[in-house]
Amino acid sequence: MNIDFSQPVNRWNTHSAKWDLLTQPYGKDAISLSVADMEFRTASPISQAICSAAELGCYGYTEVFEDFANTAVHWQIQRHNWSPDPSSVIFFPRVVQCLSSLLHSPIPYHTNHPPQLGTEHKNWRVSCLFPAYDPLIEVIELSDAQLIPVELVEEKGKYVIDFTVLRQALEKSDLFILCNPHNPTGRVWTSEELHCITKIAKETGTIIFSDDVHADFLRGVTHPYTPLASIAPDLWESGHIIHCASPGKTFNLAGLESTAIFSQGDTAKLLHKAKRAYGLHNPNYFAIPGAIAAWTYGEEYLEELLPYIDSNIGYTVNYFRTHLPRAIVYEPEGTYLVWIDLRSYISSAEDLTALMHKSKVVVSRGEDFGSRYLGYIRINTALPRTQLEEALSRLSAHLNP
Repeated sequence: MNIDFSQPVNRWNTHSAKWDLLTQPYGKDAISLSVADMEFRTASPISQAICSAAELGCYGYTEVFEDFANTAVHWQIQRHNWSPDPSSVIFFPRVVQCLSSLLHSPIPYHTNHPPQLGTEHKNWRVSCLFPAYDPLIEVIELSDAQLIPVELVEEKGKYVIDFTVLRQALEKSDLFILCNPHNPTGRVWTSEELHCITKIAKETGTIIFSDDVHADFLRGVTHPYTPLASIAPDLWESGHIIHCASPGKTFNLAGLESTAIFSQGDTAKLLHKAKRAYGLHNPNYFAIPGAIAAWTYGEEYLEELLPYIDSNIGYTVNYFRTHLPRAIVYEPEGTYLVWIDLRSYISSAEDLTALMHKSKVVVSRGEDFGSRYLGYIRINTALPRTQLEEALSRLSAHLNP
């Protein structure tokens, strides 16, 4: 396919959330390392499928057919050695919409906290690993669910789960949100860690909502990714695992809004009903052709992309350790994101705002992933190397006056 990932893409004036909203206040010469989408063109077969759909000139309602589920399953088999049944696939536009619709639904009786007799609904109790992806946390809070934070623990330069704390949380949770690979820390949970999670979930009856949209971004074979459902087929068959997959991150298609939610049993029935109650009916006109093309023809593109991302991550980690040695850099095992503790250089939200204005480099704020992470930043490395080098040079120049 021979994609040139070094070529910049000008996304100004495209109604981009990343550029026209979040970067605009810092000037047209600013560089964004914030929102987790990529500064690369997607694979040509995907563009061709979307253009072919556009050329029809008639953009009526669409529907989800078997080809979407079949290609979603094909990708799981091909990339992740997991073979779910196509009947387990439920289309949702976005993961956050799936979670929100679920949390506005009655709690199923197979959780450890069934609703009391005579009631149709009570608020969910949801545990989540922190630092955490802010839109998911916002959905939990706005749904009036009870949020039970489970703080990750720093150990030997990486984040790990305190399973004693996790057990205590799951004992009083209806739902546990797992992000694998984890955003923002970049952890790819090991089989041993996943076994520990599923063991606790079996004993507590907690449903696991596994957000795996970054699963295709792995750094070689040293940190293999494993779908949770393949670790615990009994939990999967009983409806205690909800698995989320999407071509959005992998192929830079987030704006098309196409997600495959895998679920079984009563939980799947609940999600189907919740989706209808939430008013989610027909997909975006371009969502289905884009997703099918991505999962059918996108592997060659991904194989070319991964070494470029890996090189950018390595460059970022080494740059900080060389030029900003007081920063603590958590080298990711997956995703294209780098989580950094900058508290030795900045001490307040105002300091970070000033840094972004002076350097004209926009990053994701640590406090967006939990209030205790003020002074941390998340950097997106999925952009041409020359832009990444310039952005890091600007940050260094203003942090080392």
